[in-house]
Amino acid sequence: MKTVLPIIFTVLIFHVSFGQVATIQDPDGWTNVRKAPDGKSEVIHKIFEHEVFWYDFGGMDQEQAWISIYIPKHNYSLGKSEPNFIVGFIHRSRLLKLEQLEEYAGIEFQFDYQLSDFDSTDRVIDRQGGQWVVAIDGRPVWGTDGNFPKTQVDDIKVRLNGKEIVIHEVFYSDIFECGSKLSIYKNGDTYFVHQSNSDGAGGYEIVWVLDKNGLKQRLVGTMI
Repeated sequence: MKTVLPIIFTVLIFHVSFGQVATIQDPDGWTNVRKAPDGKSEVIHKIFEHEVFWYDFGGMDQEQAWISIYIPKHNYSLGKSEPNFIVGFIHRSRLLKLEQLEEYAGIEFQFDYQLSDFDSTDRVIDRQGGQWVVAIDGRPVWGTDGNFPKTQVDDIKVRLNGKEIVIHEVFYSDIFECGSKLSIYKNGDTYFVHQSNSDGAGGYEIVWVLDKNGLKQRLVGTMI
């Protein structure tokens, strides 16, 4: 039990802190992120159009003028399974929820996982307390609650206007339990692929941001 409590405590903090996924709507193409919920507060960061981040949906429900947001410090959420974030505020008029974007129903963009049963052969498995799986091949494990994954991603096939977009293995070697159900949104020439995955307990959300030039961002986080 002593080895489990720190994991549970960390996850609960993360659940309380984060909300839904959004991008921005700003005629300037970027929005200032401020240290406090005040237009005169210090600018600590800038968010550009088509970037995705987490926002506090509770603030939206309460119709607050300024919404707290959580911006990953790494564009591809690599490294720790709970990455560090820049925490700040933007005005609610500048926030655009991901699900408010146009839902894509065309044929020129395709995104497909190539899946198989998890194979532990020649894999380096790190365990906590000799029991709980915390890393595979030196990478955090998204999609499980300490057990072995059931499903792995072998490849991701992406095509746009007949051209293949290559997704390097580093961007999918840490995600597991991916299913076939996903939502695709489009804003301008940018596509957002959103998915919630889980083994029943180790749930997470992932958003892939792509355009004709390739993968622009990968946002990964624990589901609320």
